[in-house]
Amino acid sequence: MGWQHLTLCRQIPPMWVRGVTPAPVILSFMRSPQATLGVPAHLWGASARTVVVFGGTFDPPHRAHIDLPQRVAASVGADWLVYIPAAQSPHKQHRPGASGHHRLGMMRAAIARSPRCSASDIELRRPGGQASFTVDTLRELRAILPETVTLRLLIGADQGLALHRWHEPQAIVDLAEPVVMHRPSCGATSKELAHQLANLPAPAGASVAKWKSRIVDVPQVEASSTRVRALLRHSSDPQARAELRRLVPGQVLHYIERHGLYRHVPGL
Repeated sequence: MGWQHLTLCRQIPPMWVRGVTPAPVILSFMRSPQATLGVPAHLWGASARTVVVFGGTFDPPHRAHIDLPQRVAASVGADWLVYIPAAQSPHKQHRPGASGHHRLGMMRAAIARSPRCSASDIELRRPGGQASFTVDTLRELRAILPETVTLRLLIGADQGLALHRWHEPQAIVDLAEPVVMHRPSCGATSKELAHQLANLPAPAGASVAKWKSRIVDVPQVEASSTRVRALLRHSSDPQARAELRRLVPGQVLHYIERHGLYRHVPGL
């Protein structure tokens, strides 16, 4: 899907960050929306609903991947948040260190206690591990969801600034209005970022006011999958273990250990 970073200064309802819900289901987009998303049927009734879509390699998922999208989903009043592991990002040269099966499994473990969240295999089911284009995923989602459901595409500030270079950017914006996460480390204030986004070439460009409404400020979370993989290579070291516990949810670490992942990852 070519997605990655995120970026909040609004009051965040706690329901998205805490609470217990049944384990999220793997999505199968050949079924009804109810079966696909694993949520009560009334969510797809006559009332308007909002689903936030967040994709990435998640190799492995860490706390920024888990916590920040849920904060954003709460901020925009979303009814559901879907995490979508990419088969192969068109914006990344290297292949993931873990298989799609395991990256999906890690994500499911990570959000097992997160309310109104699920993880989808929609991109991993595509044949041959082909590049995951965001527009294809959004079209597939749009085809199976009721018209009352609004899709929002969650991206980071760096991705927002490159949106005009994505595959079929106009179709992306038409299918799912972007939500841009703004972190303190992005090098610009929210106001400055809105002006930068407004100056993008068509079709990504929009008014400053429009982009301001699409930006959500989030706290800085110092975590990266590259750092996590490096630490896993030295997981016998007490300091590395302590940092891993800070960066990665315990259930994900247990999954990694149980399946023996990242023991020999090229490029580390």
